Amino acid sequence: MDQLTIGIIGAGYIGREHARALRLVAPMFGGRLRLAAIADQNEEAAKKAAAMFEIPKATTDVNSVIDDPEINVIFSCLPTKFHIDVIRRAAAKGKAVFCEKPFAVSVEQAEEVHKILTSNNTPHQVGFVLRYAPTYHALKKVMAKQAEGSKLRTVILRDDQVFPIKGISHFTDWRSKVELAGAGVLIEHGIHDIDLFEWLFGKIKRVSARMSNFAGYPGIEDYIEIRMEFVSGVSANMIHIWHDIASHQSIRHFEIFYNQALITLDTYDMHHLTVRDAEAEKKFERPDLYHLVANDPLFKDVADREDLLFVSDYYALQDYWFARNLLEDKPLFPTIDDGLRAFKLAHACYDSAKADGAWVNA
Repeated sequence: MDQLTIGIIGAGYIGREHARALRLVAPMFGGRLRLAAIADQNEEAAKKAAAMFEIPKATTDVNSVIDDPEINVIFSCLPTKFHIDVIRRAAAKGKAVFCEKPFAVSVEQAEEVHKILTSNNTPHQVGFVLRYAPTYHALKKVMAKQAEGSKLRTVILRDDQVFPIKGISHFTDWRSKVELAGAGVLIEHGIHDIDLFEWLFGKIKRVSARMSNFAGYPGIEDYIEIRMEFVSGVSANMIHIWHDIASHQSIRHFEIFYNQALITLDTYDMHHLTVRDAEAEKKFERPDLYHLVANDPLFKDVADREDLLFVSDYYALQDYWFARNLLEDKPLFPTIDDGLRAFKLAHACYDSAKADGAWVNA
């Protein structure tokens, strides 16, 4: 593509986040990236986002944005149920598509989305943003060093988040409605971690899960605990929680055990990585994580920019590479293949939980 003219569908939290990120990275492309329109059924939200991020058109007419012949890239940032309609129309119009996760409310719908994008050879990317987080690339390097002298044994993750249905960021409640969201904390939030786990630790062989519903929204689990076995023989335990603790910072907390070492990592706004081995305890703070990956191909062209918070602004890094790869006709990643794999793994966990924790092959 010579020029990217972008329409964003959805002016909620994630639509605004992409609008912010795209406005931030646009100057890096010398006028070849332009935000043209944002659509939302909530007219006030669309107009507010357009004013905030200097987008010339705000509308409630989604189809007018997708059908606009000048717009050649669509960002689908809607409640989960509605992605398929946007993707189908955009693909039929020959647009490139960035689709947020999760992109379907059922396995059947997920497979249909996969079919639409692959059968049309639609340039596309799925929003597994953690693939672009410098912290996890630094973690991968630290893990590789430990693996030289010690075997990986097990991984533990606790990922907790304030229930995303209120507050400054998540100001709508659609994630509490199963007909719009499909399910709860695992498919909406934990799907990031499922994708991340296979990227970090390899293919998952089978899963066992149990889940609970404390908040009382039908069909929306807000607690799930998962046991995993990888093809490599490594085991893992993953817990996802949506809570209502206003004073608690949401955290992804990792414990990665080797025979003779332990790596711990806390991420969201904080980024603390600690390695304890036979020799000493070493702590990596933001500057250390920066220096571990700043010269990597994925980061070296943007690492020194003062307008981008390098370690924590993975949305800007993700959108930068989506735009750059489109402009340079290079492969986009992650794709709908990765998205469907993570989606089916999540539903294998749901199948296990419905069977009282029985092991389900992945």
